[in-house]
Amino acid sequence: MKSRAIPVLVLAALTLLAYWPAFGCDFIWDDDDYVTQNPVLRTWGGIASIWFEPLSLPQYYPLVHTTFWLEYRLWGLDAAGYHTTNLLLHLLAGIALWRVLVRLAVPGALFGAALFVAHPIGVESVAWITERKNVLSLCCALFAANAWLRFRDAGSTKGLDRHYWVATLLFLAALLAKTVAASTPAALLVIQWWRHGRLDRRDWLTLVPWIGAGLMFGLATAYLEVTHVRAGDQPWQLEGGERLLVAGRAPWFYLGALVWPAGLCFNYPRWDLDVSAFWQWVPPLGILAALVTAFLLRQRLGRGPLAVLLLFGGMLVPALGFFDVYPFRYSYVADHFQYHASAAMLAGLAAALALATARLDDRLRTGLAAVVLVTLAILASRHVRTFENLETCWQSTIACNPDSTLALTNLGGLKLNADDLDGAERLFKRCLELDAENHESLANLGVIEVRRGNIENGCELLERSIASYPRQPIALTNLASVVLANDDPARAFELTEQALSYLEEQSPDQQGGSFRTRVVHVVAAGRLGKWRELLPHADWVLKRKTDEFDVRLAAAQALLETGNIEGAVQNAGAALKQRPHLSRPRNVFVAAMARVLRTTPPAVAKERAVRIIQSGGFDPAPILPLLTAELRKLGAAAHADAIATGR
Repeated sequence: MKSRAIPVLVLAALTLLAYWPAFGCDFIWDDDDYVTQNPVLRTWGGIASIWFEPLSLPQYYPLVHTTFWLEYRLWGLDAAGYHTTNLLLHLLAGIALWRVLVRLAVPGALFGAALFVAHPIGVESVAWITERKNVLSLCCALFAANAWLRFRDAGSTKGLDRHYWVATLLFLAALLAKTVAASTPAALLVIQWWRHGRLDRRDWLTLVPWIGAGLMFGLATAYLEVTHVRAGDQPWQLEGGERLLVAGRAPWFYLGALVWPAGLCFNYPRWDLDVSAFWQWVPPLGILAALVTAFLLRQRLGRGPLAVLLLFGGMLVPALGFFDVYPFRYSYVADHFQYHASAAMLAGLAAALALATARLDDRLRTGLAAVVLVTLAILASRHVRTFENLETCWQSTIACNPDSTLALTNLGGLKLNADDLDGAERLFKRCLELDAENHESLANLGVIEVRRGNIENGCELLERSIASYPRQPIALTNLASVVLANDDPARAFELTEQALSYLEEQSPDQQGGSFRTRVVHVVAAGRLGKWRELLPHADWVLKRKTDEFDVRLAAAQALLETGNIEGAVQNAGAALKQRPHLSRPRNVFVAAMARVLRTTPPAVAKERAVRIIQSGGFDPAPILPLLTAELRKLGAAAHADAIATGR
């Protein structure tokens, strides 16, 4: 027990040293879809949606969203809680990796696991709450691998023991966290070949069900990526030889980042691919040459180098361009793409270093290892700070990739929201320098002009943006906001209807893009008296953000007009609580209450009125006279008299 405690403490200390700044980090990009505005986390019934309604989630990784659902019950939207869970899962993955390496008698097992927990390449997966799917899936996959190896090492021929069934359950859990774990059975076959120089019948028979499950989950994920995330019909989709160029270049990029983790970036420059350029085929040919060389030298060097290359490349397959994934819109590589694969390569590098330094004094080797690990952990802790919030994330991205239109537009959006119009304008104009037809920047510049009072110029830019790319909900929504402010709710309603239809085509039920569109749509519909049309959209918005005052008030009025009086009272009361000084929510609240009380016997009208008012947290004194007047308008004089006289 003592022999296990010390390595675990070493790994825990390194994890804490590398990631302690994460406790002060906030939510960032995509965390709204996964956590802060994810409606399935809000209700007890949401757990059923997580498992049985794939389109209710940004991606169907139900185990990940189950952890978020549980955490929402524990600490709400306190980001520190979610970061703590990610850190613990990363540590557990490191411990599991160490146990696997010890079982396999890999030289430098603890050093390999320590490299993994301390290396800055893991920061994007660990410090970004959305990437819980990475850390959870790898953690489950490594524990599954350890259990399966324990089952195989037992050598029983009588059947499948409990270790096999535990391993299978853990593997399924890994798939339910992220289907990149589908490579686990293939990795185990490579490991068995490395250990024994062959694969026996039981290796295949016990892993075939895993391979089938991985294939099934992988195909489901690929299907949803195309149909739900809409990655398969975009202008940045790879074609033909371009896929091979990415597949041949990306592994070298990832290996370089592991060996020299300098310049790590949230959004790397997107490569220009040209299948006609010979030099672009050098990296793919280099991959082929490395594999052939490792195979031919397996007698001299052993099977280890080839096994590591196969493990590293195999785990990268889902992110090598063979499948269309949405992040390829911005870059063909990302640090979180190699989180799983990095464990294999770092273990291989640690083994190579352990063998190369075997003749050195143990204290010197330990000292050198400590220097390397502490250095990596310090670099990781510095990199974690770039994930502190959205602004630091985009600023650090621009620092390492000045031409990142993703970072420029998003940072510009933050400045626009903060009313820093000059700062936002500079960023959006920089985007236009990089891409003259960047419709998002044109639209945002239009918003800036509107904010400055140049309505005509602003509308012209928004129209120009829509003309350059008609199917863009954001520009349509911005234009709708302008015409709504200029008292044209009919056109605003038409524009937002069009925007919502495009959003549904692009990515069904993805709240990030359609949230503001639905808000404007609800307000426009309310101005037009389209009460039944606005209710589903109002419900959608309020499930994600309960403090949208205009939507709450429109919903209250719509419920009142459509006969749902109890719902009207509840929503109007919530709106009044937000803006107690405004007459509009008070009037709707009073009107709804009057309709409720009209069905109550006059003798108990005042008692019930006071109870409803106080349950909403209001003082009855200023509301009761208004309620009395409203009841008289409705012809309920007896109720009005009862409230006025208290009898």
